[in-house]
This record gives sequence, structure tokens and C-alpha cells, in this order.
Amino acid sequence: MAPTPGGTVRAEPGQVRVSVRESRRFLPRSAVARIFGVSVSTVTRWAQRGLLPAVRTPGGHYRFSVAAMKRAAEEAGLTDLGDLDK
Repeated sequence: MAPTPGGTVRAEPGQVRVSVRESRRFLPRSAVARIFGVSVSTVTRWAQRGLLPAVRTPGGHYRFSVAAMKRAAEEAGLTDLGDLDK
């Protein structure tokens, strides 16, 4: 997917469109837990098992890309994206 002149990432049919700005934003575990309706510990386990893509901060905290969480939520069939709709 490549950015278009308007700053939107071009998506294939059926994929969520995210802006370039959104692709650079990250969420903490607590926000991801609220979106998926699970505990923070479950989000950590999913990240450790590779079920959710995550990066680690120098302090060891997990951070999750807004763009990746939009895709994961869509794949899970979630319609209320909570923090991701902003």
C-alpha cells in the first residue's frame, strides 16, 4: 500500500483505509484491551504469541499501531472501534 497525494494509504478492496498519520500513531495495551473487550493481560499474551503486532518501548512497554489495530478489529468483525474511530 502506498500513500496517495491526499495522505491516505491506498487499500485493496475489503481493507480498511488509514491515513499516513494514523499509520504512525500507537496505542497502549489498555486502549487495545478496551477495543477488543479483553483484559490487559490478554492483550499482552496476544502480543507475546504474535497474534497482535506490537513494538516494545525502551522501557519494555508494548505499543500497538492504530492502523494494525483497525485491521485486526475489522478481521475480528468488530463494528464499535472505540478509540480507533477518533
